Amino acid sequence: MRVIITTVGTSLLTNYLKENNEKPTAQSLANYLRQTAAEQASAETNSLRGLLKDGDGVVFLHSSTREGALCADSLSRHFNGMGYNSRYRHIPDLSYQEARFRMRGLRSLVSTIIELIKEERDRGNDVGINATGGFKAEIAYATLIGLLFDIPVYYMHEQFQEIIEMPPVPIAWDCGLFLDYDDLIEWLNQDLRTADEAAPRLKGIPPDLRFLVTEEDGFVLLSPVGEIFYEACRAREAVSADVPILLSSRAKATLDAVSIDERAVLIKYLKKMRDPLIRRSRTRQKNNSDCLVFLSGRIPERIFYYENDEGIVHVCDLAPNHDQYERMLDRGVWRKHFDGFAEM
Repeated sequence: MRVIITTVGTSLLTNYLKENNEKPTAQSLANYLRQTAAEQASAETNSLRGLLKDGDGVVFLHSSTREGALCADSLSRHFNGMGYNSRYRHIPDLSYQEARFRMRGLRSLVSTIIELIKEERDRGNDVGINATGGFKAEIAYATLIGLLFDIPVYYMHEQFQEIIEMPPVPIAWDCGLFLDYDDLIEWLNQDLRTADEAAPRLKGIPPDLRFLVTEEDGFVLLSPVGEIFYEACRAREAVSADVPILLSSRAKATLDAVSIDERAVLIKYLKKMRDPLIRRSRTRQKNNSDCLVFLSGRIPERIFYYENDEGIVHVCDLAPNHDQYERMLDRGVWRKHFDGFAEM
């Protein structure tokens, strides 16, 4: 089964009022949809007419306005009547009145679309996004989600005769960039943080990553774009969760010897190594070693590893802090000195 997530605007009401002087109701809109050609009734019917196939489902996403709810309800009933499994979802705070509501609403839009993608994929369904309806920011954010979650996005302008498919593009957002600020991102996700509370933690974020966070009503939180990137990286981690990581007997001994907190940090980064894009983006080759080093940058921990011919990661040694890392390099880190590899 394929499910098409469809953003909803108010073109149904606009087109209805062009031909009718009476106030629209659920019944009058139902009649209008039955009697009007799909390409003329609304942006949603126009785009879906050439997109839907037998057995498809549709989820209509509507704003926090009476008009949006009325359009989504009418469209859902109409497509159910045509034999498609159709439903609608309300996007909290998505309004057209104030900037703060638009920001909250866009965050709600992002969260809802990502939640739906996960739900449908867990059910084994294919997913597409029809980003024709709604205001321009909705279309832009829906398109970005499609790109990062590797699903097709569809769009039809009112002047177009055919729907345009923007197929999945294998863009490689560098999730490794999150590693230096992993604790900050998780901290922001746990609860609302005041601007004063967050200020010390935000000082180190480089300008090119400031778009990941935003300030709203005295609180700092992930921006809508930041949430898209964050959730896309989490989805990538979930896909690679079963990739094996082999630890040498010495690496295992190091894990057993460090403190509980240090162990938790090292295990977290070992798990992130399963994603080859993250691994390679944060890997360096050092002198006096034939191993690669994972976790370059601001993070004090370092992981010495190599990949065999089958691409299986073998972790030779772990450095919980910078001083130990420097001592390891001074004496040399060579693959031949490590054995007893076993899955983590």
